[in-house]
Amino acid sequence: MIVTPGAASPFFSRPGFGDLPVGSVTAFAGTLGPPDSASPAAAVSPAAYTTSPLEAWGWMVCDGRSLPCAGYPELFAVLGYVYGGADDHFNIPDYRGYFLRGVGTGTHNDPDIGQRSKPPGGQGMSDGVGSIQPFAVQAHEHTYSSAPAPSATSPSGTAAGAPSVTSTLTTGGPVAGTGQTQAVQVSPNETRPLNVYVNYLIKFTYGLFPLLR
Repeated sequence: MIVTPGAASPFFSRPGFGDLPVGSVTAFAGTLGPPDSASPAAAVSPAAYTTSPLEAWGWMVCDGRSLPCAGYPELFAVLGYVYGGADDHFNIPDYRGYFLRGVGTGTHNDPDIGQRSKPPGGQGMSDGVGSIQPFAVQAHEHTYSSAPAPSATSPSGTAAGAPSVTSTLTTGGPVAGTGQTQAVQVSPNETRPLNVYVNYLIKFTYGLFPLLR
């Protein structure tokens, strides 16, 4: 059975006042392992750090897994094939390693919105929910003091040859500002703020969900 996104279905239940809607994403501070169906098995005891308890409460990790549309009709009605999938299966978002950003359509809060692209394998819009934007460093310049140009004549008054010019890369990387002692952290791979790891979870149903399905 295929459930059309947005269509009414007997599987749906009305959320209580204050309940988060299906498709909501939240940060979870607990440690998790792969879902029970993952292969190979987690390198921990079978009962430790699995996602099963969370899934029994209507939440799962945003790891990009493929799900049957008929088995998760509420979530499919929200996501459709935005994050990938086709026919009787759809994908949930994969937020592992990503920072999340509010949709900037209609504002100037994302000046590089044209650099966004669809989710890998997904059918969403290139500037809509789920779209991805690569990392970047804002263009900037630095001023510096240069040595005075050499005199056109030698001390004896005769013309001097033009000085040779060579290009040399700087060494040592960025330095701390005046009065600062903390070293400047650098990375050859990305520009990032101070951050902490969490597990992003997505809500897929309003009711209790059996551990085994």
